[in-house]
Amino acid sequence: MRQKTAVRFTRAASKCWKGYPHLMNRETTLWRTAELAVGQFDHALGDHHLDPVEEMSSNYSVNLVQRGGFSLQIGRRKWDPVPGDLFLTYPKLSYRCRHHEQTPTDSCLTVRYLGSERDPLSRKLSRIRNQPAVVPATNRIAYLFRRVTTVSLIPDNDMAGESQAYALLAEILVLPAGDKPFPQNRFPWYAERVDATRALLELEYAANHTIVSLARSVEISSFHFARVFAEFVGMPPHRYLLHLRMSEATRRLRQGASVTDACFDSGFQNLSHFIRSFRRRYGVSPARYANRPF
Repeated sequence: MRQKTAVRFTRAASKCWKGYPHLMNRETTLWRTAELAVGQFDHALGDHHLDPVEEMSSNYSVNLVQRGGFSLQIGRRKWDPVPGDLFLTYPKLSYRCRHHEQTPTDSCLTVRYLGSERDPLSRKLSRIRNQPAVVPATNRIAYLFRRVTTVSLIPDNDMAGESQAYALLAEILVLPAGDKPFPQNRFPWYAERVDATRALLELEYAANHTIVSLARSVEISSFHFARVFAEFVGMPPHRYLLHLRMSEATRRLRQGASVTDACFDSGFQNLSHFIRSFRRRYGVSPARYANRPF
């Protein structure tokens, strides 16, 4: 079960700086499960800050810099992350962060994997150890961060955020990938249009959509729409629509609908094509699927 939002403050260091009480780091947990924690890291306002001598990560994590900046040092290597960059960590990673302002303004979104290091996903994420600690976020990763912090807030839809978080972690395993990141001031414009398209398809999955009609509905060129949607969602629009229709068909079959009704009511136009596609996807025919105990 997903836990509610929580805020935790941690002291940045054990000594005061120039007589001022030191600023505390602020970690806001947006949601958390047994294996995942999604949150935001920033700094409390109104006090001076003293950077800790050293910090150590306890988990694999992916952190997206939202605003501000800081200097990061791991061993002899140094980086200066900026908005749109990722900071990747793994268990027992020692690092040093340095801020140039007395009151830091940087903020990061973070997805942490809390599973055991013996878990299959942890073994895969161990590849992070061989990657640079700071890399640019691909457009898809930036979009998944947006989804992981929004779709999970929908009532009765707890799994949505988890699915997006696992998809985000999977993308980390194939870095570097993707096209040149969109500018920070342009990215939300594209993301809003992809979200609007997904909402439309999820509502009108049985309608006769085309790339042109979808692009027009969100006021973007057809060529650009097809590329941006595929990059953000991880599949082209037609495959996403097929996924929605298949999901709806299985739901109807479980509820007792005939194969023919499930086919046409879900938006498929050809019964034979539906049966072949269904068998390729699920390994059984729609008729056998409908007769399985659930």
